[in-house]
Amino acid sequence: MPFLTFPEQTGRFAVGQCDIMWQSRQENGKEQTKMVVRLFYPVMPEDASKAEKAAWLPDQYGANSYSYAQAYARFFWKPGITASLVGTLGFLPLMSSVKTLTYDHAPLAQGMTFKTIIYSHGLGGNRSCYSAVCTDLASHGYFVIAAEHSDGSACLSVLPDKTVVEHKIVPGKALIPQRPKRIPRGFTESLIPEQQPKTLTQFELRNGQLSHRVSEVVFLLDCIEKLNAKIDTDIVPLPECLADLPGRIEVDHIGVMGHSFGASTAVASSFEDVRIKACIAHDAWLFPLSLETIRAVPRVPTLFLTADTFDYLWPGEGRKVINALCALQGTFHQNYSDFPILAPDITQAIGVSGQNPEESMKVIVQLDSCFFDHYLGQGKEAKDKWRCPEEFRDAIDHKDSEEDIFDDSHNDIKIGVFTNDRNHYQMPEANQV
Repeated sequence: MPFLTFPEQTGRFAVGQCDIMWQSRQENGKEQTKMVVRLFYPVMPEDASKAEKAAWLPDQYGANSYSYAQAYARFFWKPGITASLVGTLGFLPLMSSVKTLTYDHAPLAQGMTFKTIIYSHGLGGNRSCYSAVCTDLASHGYFVIAAEHSDGSACLSVLPDKTVVEHKIVPGKALIPQRPKRIPRGFTESLIPEQQPKTLTQFELRNGQLSHRVSEVVFLLDCIEKLNAKIDTDIVPLPECLADLPGRIEVDHIGVMGHSFGASTAVASSFEDVRIKACIAHDAWLFPLSLETIRAVPRVPTLFLTADTFDYLWPGEGRKVINALCALQGTFHQNYSDFPILAPDITQAIGVSGQNPEESMKVIVQLDSCFFDHYLGQGKEAKDKWRCPEEFRDAIDHKDSEEDIFDDSHNDIKIGVFTNDRNHYQMPEANQV
């Protein structure tokens, strides 16, 4: 069965797409950050018709569609002959021909400024596999940066200098021994315990990856400011199609979002950097977050869309939810990614997607744009609390009762808004959450 196509975007703009690498300045004693990102941006419809449709899979810097097909197979089926066969005979023929609804290196829309969204992928993801969400936001006028993290959580990441970062397979056990260091001065000295890496717990390893990811989000925030001011163009370049972007980015209106591990990355980043003004977490994997973060009330307005098959909403003292809750029937953890809409039969067969993935994605993307429009559009002057739009009443189960904040039915999306601004939201009492 061939892969299907992407759903039409809901905004008024066509969307351009391009990949680029940004890096930090090399400094003594400081590790250099290098990231490949995918940019999604608004394009006037008449200009889009002059460009070709963009490929879904990355195909540059020496990493072709075959490499990514194999990488996805390794993530889903783990290393071995099965993954190799699935990647070569299954994923590759299906994935290699997939085109998005975006236009490759189409010219940026004129006569407007841009609010910016940074998207952080989940485990085994990369800069391409949330194209439906990123494309839809760009169609509403947002400049979207899809990160490809270098912490080993991406299925694969290849830099222009041919540096390859493959997915880091983490054993599912409590204590994870680290590979012994080779000490060149001999066998005896290599036995010194202090010079060997310590065994990590699952939390220590994932929390360490989370810290790395957050530092990369902060790096991208720095890049946004440099792009806008046309500073360090040698290390933070732009392709020709975006040459007139500098000076048009609204640096005071930046949001961050992500899925799974990327959602916890978005939440942690919103605590870390005041330049972030709103946050959306798609089915957040809360495990890597520190206890301090879990217990805190989020610093910025944050929308959680949560499938009932994954983590529950914010636990502990930070679980401050407004009295509006919506549930979308029949969704699973991967319904926030591209896979269920491109390969519904396959993803449903292996149990990572629910029924009607296009309908689920339609609701998800419209909630995303509605939430960001409310908080990035009006900023601190937004006086009305955000609520789920009326047009979704028929598609989702809306809960008006504060006592019915949590819906126990299986495979639902749960929606909650968290903020430390009690003037905006009617908060339930602690015994109600």
